[in-house]
Amino acid sequence: MVLRTSRPVLLPALGVLVALSLVGLPGCAQLKEDKMTPTEARDALVTTIEDSAAKLDATGWNRDHAPEVGDCDGQQGERANFTYGYGAPAPDSDRGADAKIIADYWTSLGMQVRVVDTPLYVVYASGGPVAGLSFSTAPGDYYIAGTSLCVPGDAADIRKQDNG
Repeated sequence: MVLRTSRPVLLPALGVLVALSLVGLPGCAQLKEDKMTPTEARDALVTTIEDSAAKLDATGWNRDHAPEVGDCDGQQGERANFTYGYGAPAPDSDRGADAKIIADYWTSLGMQVRVVDTPLYVVYASGGPVAGLSFSTAPGDYYIAGTSLCVPGDAADIRKQDNG
């Protein structure tokens, strides 16, 4: 006995398989942030910001404070993220060129980047190794700030550990 299938039946079935492969089956894939520890998320943020600053011809970079932990997405006790800021006196250089250096670097990290050029240059990015970053060429200062990925963890417990 020969089993025959017609194209009208095969094409919709193929379409469903393609759609599922693009979307993913529930529970089959795990987001990278679900695999990261809070320490890894914090370190990725600090490293990305400080590596970005090193691309520029600016000296005197200084952190505002240690990376701060907080609850993210209203998930107190379940998910945490970090914020961090790093600034320096602006060098006597082309701010537009410096914004391009940062934008190109962040693009190389797989981030989605947007550059605003008025009234001053600001670069915004999301994705990649962090949730989001910004680089500002405000009068007098360069400033890079960001937020880490949102990872499993309790911000209150992390604060207690950090404060000894």
